[in-house]
Amino acid sequence: MKGFRISEKNRSDIPENILIERALLKEKLDIIKAGSPQLLRKYINHLYRNESARSVNINTAVKYAREIQAFLKGMIERNVIDKGDIIHIDAKDMEDIYSEDIQDYIDSCGSYVQHAKGGEKVIFTNSTKTLSLKQTCIKSFFTWLYKNNYVEKNETEKLRKILSGDSQSVLTLSDEEVKAVLELASTGECSVYGRCVSLSRKELENHSATRLRDIAILSMFIYHGLRISELQHLNLSSLNFEKGYFEIFRKRNKKKMMYFSRHTVAALKNYMEYERPRENIKPGSEDALFFSSLRNGRSHSRLSVEQIRKLVKKYACKVSMNSKISPHKLRATFATKSLEITGNIFTVQQILDHSSTATTQKYLKDNERAKREVSELINYE
Repeated sequence: MKGFRISEKNRSDIPENILIERALLKEKLDIIKAGSPQLLRKYINHLYRNESARSVNINTAVKYAREIQAFLKGMIERNVIDKGDIIHIDAKDMEDIYSEDIQDYIDSCGSYVQHAKGGEKVIFTNSTKTLSLKQTCIKSFFTWLYKNNYVEKNETEKLRKILSGDSQSVLTLSDEEVKAVLELASTGECSVYGRCVSLSRKELENHSATRLRDIAILSMFIYHGLRISELQHLNLSSLNFEKGYFEIFRKRNKKKMMYFSRHTVAALKNYMEYERPRENIKPGSEDALFFSSLRNGRSHSRLSVEQIRKLVKKYACKVSMNSKISPHKLRATFATKSLEITGNIFTVQQILDHSSTATTQKYLKDNERAKREVSELINYE
């Protein structure tokens, strides 16, 4: 993979595919650093230098670095900073940035217009979640500058709080929709709420070759609530059918043991026996659990995150008729079902790997049955 190989002296128990992916992300981060001013390079080193010297994980570091680069470019475009390129920005330039400049930049990202080639005006909008991320990245950078005496005051403390409005209920699939998704993956057609759903003619062409794989992947999301990265990293060596568990690597290098659902065991064994390729595998991917299908004479390779996302949408969006359904929504479906069954928020918090119960709590559904009973029983006559 991209010229990387793991040294024979490696003593880490982290799977090789995760180590290689991390090295590729580190290359991206190094490219960003190369095009950044010295101050930003120091801040990026504070965020992430390697796995033993970091404040955040490598994905978060890349995300923060890109957002701050975009912000600094925005300051030059607005003539707040008088420099030809962000590479020349120094501490004095950062002192000249006021809260009004930062607020104006964040507000402008909410909605803006660009001219297309045909002359029409195209409106772009961002969600409050995206704006909150941008503000968080900028505040983190300025807080670091202030704590390290690069600036005399932290202007981001004056920023207006981004209002998200009323919290919306978490998007999940109903029990009937979950059954329909698995049936659609199994047969190519299903019925949900009296509506017939089927794969397109083009989708059916490859369906027989990937049917068991797709069922196994959907089952891992639905019955275990995995993150998409956790599923994508799974290897054959991650599975222990004899003892009934599999291992995953979660955030912060945590290796966790997950117990199989009987549905998942059946789906995985069917896939591994009848469909998982045994030859023509790309070097370095031999231990991968899930593979992409053969195309244009290429070898089988580990299924990518984007391929997994498209796979889930192919089935779940057809059933739910909602284009926003994603692997994370299947994780949310697992979370709400687990809370409904166990009633134990602490157990579900551990299964989902949430740092606090506040995150898990958003998956608690309103008790619709109780609300209906109250509306029927209450009487003032």
